[in-house]
Amino acid sequence: MAWVKQVYPEHLRQLAGLGNEKLTLNAMRNQAWTSGPLPFGFVSEFEIRREVNLFSSNSGIAVLNAQPKVTSEYDETSNAYAMTHFYTAAKHRQHLISNFLIPNTKALISIGYDSGSRAEKIAISKTFFIGLSAYKRLDSNSALFFMAGGWQKEKIIEKPCIDEYDREYWCPNLTAWSDYKPLSTSPLRFAEVRYERRF
Repeated sequence: MAWVKQVYPEHLRQLAGLGNEKLTLNAMRNQAWTSGPLPFGFVSEFEIRREVNLFSSNSGIAVLNAQPKVTSEYDETSNAYAMTHFYTAAKHRQHLISNFLIPNTKALISIGYDSGSRAEKIAISKTFFIGLSAYKRLDSNSALFFMAGGWQKEKIIEKPCIDEYDREYWCPNLTAWSDYKPLSTSPLRFAEVRYERRF
């Protein structure tokens, strides 16, 4: 059988909240090389935060970094306008990935949830994560490890700032709303096969 290997650079993995991959791989390695039991369940990612000015995708990559005060993109000598009240999330964001042993197998299934975020001028929808990790011993000194997972695509909705003349602007730099391309993200997914041999 042919295997496809797709690898993200290590710094991107960390930014993207794929720390789950490292923890599940370590659990697999421990079982493969020491014959210790796989844990029935464990949490690999957990975070509660309230987003103010900086908003991230479900995988942890920043999608919007609004400045507390901005001036018009067309006239930098104009007054500075406060924006933080537009970009303060109404509730805390909850982010969790848990891992569970599939009975009578050498595999873990990963299930995650991100509650999304909502402020006056931006809303990020809630989404879910699903992943699978498994291994196979080839002989006493070598093994194959397989990991795959991904987040469901999220929706990002933005609203413009409106001046006293009913003109619409993108709040973070006050450019015309008609010239602005709305934020969007692609669902981040990964699949990887590792071969390890011990000498």
